[in-house]
Amino acid sequence: MKNNILKSPDGMRSYLPDLAFKFKEIEQRIFDVFKLWGYQPVITPTLEYFDSLTVGMGSRLKKELYKFIDYEGNILALRPEMTAPIARTLAGRLDDLTFPQRLSYSASVFRHGQPQSGKNREIYQVGIELIGEKNALADAEAIIIAIESLINAGVKRFKIDIGHAGFLDGIINQLNLNNREKNKLKAFLVQRDLVGLRNYINNLNPDTNRVLDQLPLLRGDKDVLNLAGELVDNRKSITAIENLKQIYSYLSDYGVEEYINFDLSLIRGLDYYTGVVFEGFTEKLGYTICGGGRYDNLIGQYSGVDLPAIGFAIGVERVRLALEKQGYCFPLCRVDAVIVFNAETSKLALKTARNLREKGLVIISLERKEVDRKLLSFGKSKGASKVISFCPPPEEDKLEIYDLTSNSRETISIKDWEERLWQR
Repeated sequence: MKNNILKSPDGMRSYLPDLAFKFKEIEQRIFDVFKLWGYQPVITPTLEYFDSLTVGMGSRLKKELYKFIDYEGNILALRPEMTAPIARTLAGRLDDLTFPQRLSYSASVFRHGQPQSGKNREIYQVGIELIGEKNALADAEAIIIAIESLINAGVKRFKIDIGHAGFLDGIINQLNLNNREKNKLKAFLVQRDLVGLRNYINNLNPDTNRVLDQLPLLRGDKDVLNLAGELVDNRKSITAIENLKQIYSYLSDYGVEEYINFDLSLIRGLDYYTGVVFEGFTEKLGYTICGGGRYDNLIGQYSGVDLPAIGFAIGVERVRLALEKQGYCFPLCRVDAVIVFNAETSKLALKTARNLREKGLVIISLERKEVDRKLLSFGKSKGASKVISFCPPPEEDKLEIYDLTSNSRETISIKDWEERLWQR
């Protein structure tokens, strides 16, 4: 046990200011987009009842839950994603709310998967949920916000893959696949195991092979939708294709079609998706940076009242990794000056620090006997442009200004320091 007191559990990380600042910078830029679209923040508990979280959740994700037993014997779990907790929260307050609701969040979610780069067991996410709208415009809105969020965060050269849960469900019904065959097929698609999928398809009957063989090939621009329409012969799949065409029309009208790619074999690992699904990819990362979709039946499983909804989540750590791989330079955490004083000059120095902060300047205050090389190095490490010393100089009515940019020092009168200080 003693060997673990300085360690985080596997897959969990602590972040010092160099990385934590980047996380907050990414989060703020994304939330700036959310606000422009009228989304307001919501907060849910980190712990939920196990039975509550497993409503509508795929079997794969159930295996990754962190489970606990509380003092009353209830089985609890850390939330593995945010959609189910938000759906549960709204389901209990339907009479108090007006719809549509546009909600945003930032939160950690927890999944006991194999830790990898960008795939920790604690995942910091930001995202939105649009509750109470069921049309192609709402679907397009979610996709557009995901695109604008990634752009505003600084991500370049990314694509949003778009699919539809109804397209695959229609094929499954058309081919009369049983539950075992359906679950096996979906498992291969979730894992994107094309070799396993091909081997599995070869063991099915020839008519089934003809349709399923084409699934991995239905990926590309809007022309893929016409090819998909020629492949299927069922109302559910055809309706899904028409929905995707309408969504694309809105995306094109808004001017974001360059970021769009269709993938009709796309299936996400949650059972509650009922319509459009989408994931974001960028160069040099082997995993998604965002993902979401439509879920029109989930809230009804909690409340008995179906309420249409769509949402997505963005992995903040994955965005950071994507930005670093494309050579993005984060801005420094700005510090304008370090103010140094001793007991004799504390009143004037602290009044000065307050005055400057009220003007919007970032000031660090330190009580020291003198300004030495170590203190100047500290100021440079924080990105400060100046060190202002109220330690008693040779003349009592003077203060010293250390310019860390030019490595120079000047003594000026305290009486006119404010007028001259930030002109230097």
